[in-house]
Amino acid sequence: MKVIKRDTMKSKRFSLNNILLLIFIISLSACEGRRDFPELVETGVTIDNELIFLFPDETKNISPRFLPNVDPQRNYTWEVDDPNIAQLEMMEDKSVAVTAKSAGETTLRISSGDGSNLSAETRLKVFAAKPVDITNQGALIVTKENSKGPDGNEGSLKLVDGNIDTKYLANFGQPFYMVLQFQEPKVINFYSLTSGNDAPDRDPRDWVIQGTNDGVNWEILDERQDEKFTSRKLTREFYFENDKPYIGYLFAVRNNNGSGLFQMSEWRVMEIPN
Repeated sequence: MKVIKRDTMKSKRFSLNNILLLIFIISLSACEGRRDFPELVETGVTIDNELIFLFPDETKNISPRFLPNVDPQRNYTWEVDDPNIAQLEMMEDKSVAVTAKSAGETTLRISSGDGSNLSAETRLKVFAAKPVDITNQGALIVTKENSKGPDGNEGSLKLVDGNIDTKYLANFGQPFYMVLQFQEPKVINFYSLTSGNDAPDRDPRDWVIQGTNDGVNWEILDERQDEKFTSRKLTREFYFENDKPYIGYLFAVRNNNGSGLFQMSEWRVMEIPN
């Protein structure tokens, strides 16, 4: 007959009890970890665009940004100070479709409707006519040319060829700028930039637009910082206040996103008819 010592049996029973106790503690902790927490409610709202511009019959969708970055829980309304300038249609996601009605400038505003007094506003400008692209009337000059020259596969002329499937690529370093020079002064206050097909670190981030009438004295017309191109071959439009004609317009890139190369598919400049 095999004899089992009592001390051994007590030890096994003690170990089993410890295991059961550990399982109970883990189960209890898991239950406590499944507490229901209240949903986060936004404490602020903002509109990132300092100016929203529209042309005749154009519609733009404007999305507010809620702080912190959560799905909005409050009710909101959109309004314009002058409803004759634009028509609004609010969407389920709290964005708004803004449609131009007549030329003018007003204020676009979003406000909470629950007494929390959350609100944000921005300028809304509707132009009387669509812009006219005059890029091809100018002669392009660059400080850094592609190694294959301006007519090369990625030469500077690809920047103004009207084709977003081509691009200008060059070594990046200061000074780095491009100039469009016209035979007679032009009033330009609208331009567009199209990102290249790859490598976002080559995109421009900080830049300035300047105008001249003698090639010596330059006036700053527009400055941009921390701009982002969120996708490839993306065209972004920019407007600045200007009613003075210049014979030359300079686009100086102060910083890109860190690459030793710069690339861009298109730079277009436009006149807005009165």
